[in-house]
Amino acid sequence: MDIKNLDDEELAATAYVLRQRAKLGDRQAQRTAGELEAELSRRIGPTPSQMGLLEAAGPSVSQRPWWRRW
Repeated sequence: MDIKNLDDEELAATAYVLRQRAKLGDRQAQRTAGELEAELSRRIGPTPSQMGLLEAAGPSVSQRPWWRRW
């Protein structure tokens, strides 16, 4: 498979299909999917789902301990 001739959508779709086959235990599909995903990452750069920062959790409803002192 010549990766350079595929456009970004075809590359992503092929990587998805191969990743699904890899989940079933196909090692060759796993290697090829990894190569395709690396090429896609190289072309379009990091996506928000891959490199996005986690959102900080907001303050909890109660900052007090769950037990009360008398």
